[in-house]
Amino acid sequence: MSKPQIRVLVVEDDAVDRMACRRALARDADFEFVIAEAETGGEGLRLAHGQKPDCVLLDFHLPDMNGLEFLAELRNDLGEIPVPVMMLTGADNASVAVEAMKRGAQDYLVKDVNRQYLELLPAVIQRVLRERRMLLEKQHAENKLAQAEAKYRSLVEQIPAITYTAALDVSGKLLYVSPQLEALGYLPEEWIAEVGALRSHVHPDDQIRAVEEFDRVRATGKPLRCEYRLLARNGAIVWFRDEASVVRDEAGNPLFLQGILVDISESKRVEKELREHRYRLEELVAKRTNALTKANEHLRKDVIELRRAEEALFQEKERAQVTLESIGDAVITTDAAGRVEYLNPVAAQFTGWSSTEAQGQPLQQVFNIINETSREPVESPVDRCLREGHAIGLANHSILLRRDGSELAVADTASPIHDRHGKTTGVVMVFHNVTQERKLAQQLSYQATHDALTGLINRRDFEQRLERALANARADGAEHALCYLDLDRFKVINDTCGHAAGDQLLRQLSALLLDQMRSRDTLARLGGDEFGLLLEHCHPEQAMRIAEELLQAVQQFKFVWEGKVHSIGASIGVVPVTAASESLSAVLRAADAACYTAKGKGRNRVYVYQIDEAELAQRNSEMQWVARITQALEEDRFGLFCQPIAELVPHAGERVHYEILLRMLEPDGRVIAPEAFLAAAERYNLMPAIDRWVVRRVISWLAAQPPESEQRAAIYSINLSGASLADHAMLDFIREQLILNQVPGNMLGFEIAEATAIANLTQAAHFFHEIRNLGCRTTLDNFGSAMFSIASLNVLQMDYLKIDGYFVKDIAQDRIAQALVDAINQVAHEMSARTVAGWTESPASLGALQEIGVDHVQGYVICRPRPLAELGKEQELSSPQ
Repeated sequence: MSKPQIRVLVVEDDAVDRMACRRALARDADFEFVIAEAETGGEGLRLAHGQKPDCVLLDFHLPDMNGLEFLAELRNDLGEIPVPVMMLTGADNASVAVEAMKRGAQDYLVKDVNRQYLELLPAVIQRVLRERRMLLEKQHAENKLAQAEAKYRSLVEQIPAITYTAALDVSGKLLYVSPQLEALGYLPEEWIAEVGALRSHVHPDDQIRAVEEFDRVRATGKPLRCEYRLLARNGAIVWFRDEASVVRDEAGNPLFLQGILVDISESKRVEKELREHRYRLEELVAKRTNALTKANEHLRKDVIELRRAEEALFQEKERAQVTLESIGDAVITTDAAGRVEYLNPVAAQFTGWSSTEAQGQPLQQVFNIINETSREPVESPVDRCLREGHAIGLANHSILLRRDGSELAVADTASPIHDRHGKTTGVVMVFHNVTQERKLAQQLSYQATHDALTGLINRRDFEQRLERALANARADGAEHALCYLDLDRFKVINDTCGHAAGDQLLRQLSALLLDQMRSRDTLARLGGDEFGLLLEHCHPEQAMRIAEELLQAVQQFKFVWEGKVHSIGASIGVVPVTAASESLSAVLRAADAACYTAKGKGRNRVYVYQIDEAELAQRNSEMQWVARITQALEEDRFGLFCQPIAELVPHAGERVHYEILLRMLEPDGRVIAPEAFLAAAERYNLMPAIDRWVVRRVISWLAAQPPESEQRAAIYSINLSGASLADHAMLDFIREQLILNQVPGNMLGFEIAEATAIANLTQAAHFFHEIRNLGCRTTLDNFGSAMFSIASLNVLQMDYLKIDGYFVKDIAQDRIAQALVDAINQVAHEMSARTVAGWTESPASLGALQEIGVDHVQGYVICRPRPLAELGKEQELSSPQ
């Protein structure tokens, strides 16, 4: 059986010593030594570079150079000695041989007189080669470890979330936390140094629940999935979803808790970045000693460190795997050619491809995306990322075609993966499902331009279309027409049958009017029971004919509610829209004036605008209301009604709450709804006087109630107009009335409509601040009707936020309305404000609001408005009926 060979180069000028070495090596029983010989240093260098022996036996004294010079010549371009060198020297030159070892020699033997060193020669050569081989294997393992660690670290650092590792003991000490923590204003080192850092930064209201979840995981080993708030350094509150799993070793023993914190407070925005790991192997290299006399000890330590590094790599891979398996986003990685390497479970669910099936496939085969509008293919973000070398976001309105043919709206980011040398080795793509967000955005866009009740376009969009028609008339002389339609007897049906009947009437009538129109015309609901009709490219005679047909259709329409048939009528004003038209506001005023004239001529008719007569009719109608309002103030012919605001979610210390409602009384006692006279009162600046009358009467009524009565324990909320908000004396008047009547401010509340607050934001903020200083409650009314800015909400600091009734009345059937009310409710609670849902008119709506968590409700399902004077006699008004 042949023995393994060892190629040895003997550089020795003494032939006897060369022969002695050859014989000593030939006697070895385990290896066959193949000997090459050189008598000079120059020849030895040539053979060492050319034959590349396994080992060199070098005599220190050579004819042309010494051993130190030989070692210097033997070094390669990197300054390394490519082959192990063992020095042979006399006893008197042992110190020189040690110097040679410091300069790169592997070992040395001293030539003694009895040539006993020859007996040690084979064993020493074998040991030197063994040490050399283990050193090379260690360097190879270190390089592989560094490459693998860089790849996994780059992959984890692309995830847009905070990754952490925590101990499984009671303290829950953080062993690692990713750099994304800096989004909260903290450095990872701060939390790692602090015992129980993660728990201590949980919002106080969530701490008990979060600690219970952590203890459950520690006790059972089951995965953690918990949502709670964290406090940032600047005091901001951020919601996170904590998803974590227990990592175990090969024997199944728990090691630590590996988790990920996903920011769920702001969709769509957190950038991904993980803390860079320090290279542990560089630390090991820095700690290496130059003392070759302890080579065996160092080798043992290196082997131990290598095993630790392998374990660290295993744990790093496990952490990355657990992270990718547990996050809620889809992750796909590719190689440098754009071929799929890995899909996490979410990506597999979204695409319909398993990780095994997708591996090696071109990305376009697995992640096939098209434009939502054009249905054309969209360039792969991975291709752009590989071409441009930086992170790429997916274009808006992108659709993923899944393997089964279904579609998914997605948003993603593709980022390059670099090796330790900066070379791009692949791409990691993180994407998520945005189908619901896009549907909601489309719904919001639709609601911004359409009336929520009828589905017709709203006043804002209608005025924009009318503005374009005016521009068209001025540009090319085209003729258009504007019709202003106001329903007759609608308020009678609405007051006697309820809002639900009024809403159903408006829906049916809108559908009826649409059927009578031309395809190019525009019908809009301008507010209440008023409609606008834009007839494009329509001369006055044709517009008059269309208006007459609409009027006839309305007159023939019969509305049936609860077995009763109701008839309605309409007054229609028609205005030509031509190049001579002055402005949008002038055209709208003219149409309004024409409609007033139609009403003044007996209603149920069409009237074409004539400037003198129409304006006179409008002024006369408004002035009649002004006279009636002024007389009612003088004769004290206003009445106060109240409607309870019922509590859905119990709150400690919450008091009974009523809204004060205003009615005008005819001399014969008939009640006039506010819709009939408030517009004229606002136009002619009578609202401050009316508001003062309400404030004075409510406070006087409260002062007259017995101190121990339930009426004195309740809160009464008064609506204020925009004109009163701008009246700087109103605050002084309220203070004066409270002091004069000795009524505490905490018995009163004041409501300001959202539209009024938008128009007078600074004044509204000042009023809310000052009125709260008096102890009064504040409410922002009709929220949602004007899409009030969230940033502006913080300025107002209200106690209650009343959700607009249009979102509430159909909430039991409308999922979009449920989502909007839920969103408004959450925003209000984040601002420590309680919510009130108006127009709650059915038990189904009441149940939907209770499920969402709205705090209070108000509407016919609770109680209809009653005179304030009757409140003491009917205590049951404050409880649901």
